[in-house]
Amino acid sequence: MEELDFELYRPTDLELWIGSVYEKNGIHYPGDLDDLDHIATLFGAHLAYTQGSTKVIFDEEGFFMIFLNIHLDQAEQRLAFFHELAHPALHSGDQRQLPQAFVHLQESQAAHFQLYSAIPYHILKELEHLRHQPHFPRLIAGAFGVPLSFAETRLERMAARMRQERSDRNLRAKLASLSAKVCGYDQPEAADRLLAQLARQTARKKLKNKAR
Repeated sequence: MEELDFELYRPTDLELWIGSVYEKNGIHYPGDLDDLDHIATLFGAHLAYTQGSTKVIFDEEGFFMIFLNIHLDQAEQRLAFFHELAHPALHSGDQRQLPQAFVHLQESQAAHFQLYSAIPYHILKELEHLRHQPHFPRLIAGAFGVPLSFAETRLERMAARMRQERSDRNLRAKLASLSAKVCGYDQPEAADRLLAQLARQTARKKLKNKAR
C-alpha cells in the first residue's frame, strides 16, 4: 500500500460528525472504542447479546436495541456492531416496510458509517507517525480490533481521496498558471471561463466524495 499523506486528506461531513460525537464524549484513543455499550448510548441505542442473528430493532417511541450474535469472534462482532449502529444513528423506519431501493441506500450509508465509526479519522490521525511502518495496515487493525481486510479497505479509500486531492491541487496550479498567461494576453474572459470550469469540476468531485 502507498504511504499516506494525511495533509492531503479531507474528511467527509459524516466523518467529522462522528468524530465530534466521539470527542465530546471522551473518545480519543483506540481503546476508548472497546466499550461497545457506551458507544451505543452515544448514538441513542442499547446493546444486548443473542444466540440468534445480529440485528437492530426499535419501537415507535424511538427506542433502539442492537442484538449481537455471541458466536461471532471479537473482530467480526465489532464490525457487526458498528454496521448496525448506523441505523439508529442515521436512519428511521422499519426496513421491512421500505422500498427495496431505499433499503439498498441505507445499507450503503451503513457501510460508510461502519468504516468511519470503527476507525475514526480523529484517532487514526494521531497514529500517522506509524505510516512509515511496512505493516501499517496490520498495526491499525490490531489497534482498533478489526479484521486486517477492513483496515486495508479504510486506508485504501483514504488513499484514493488523497490522490484525488493531489490531482485537484495540481489542476488548480496548472489552471492558475494558464490563467496568468491568458491574462497576459489581455484575455481575462478566457481566464474566467477556465476558472469557472475548474469550479464545476471540483463541485462534482466533492459530491461524489461525500457519498464515500
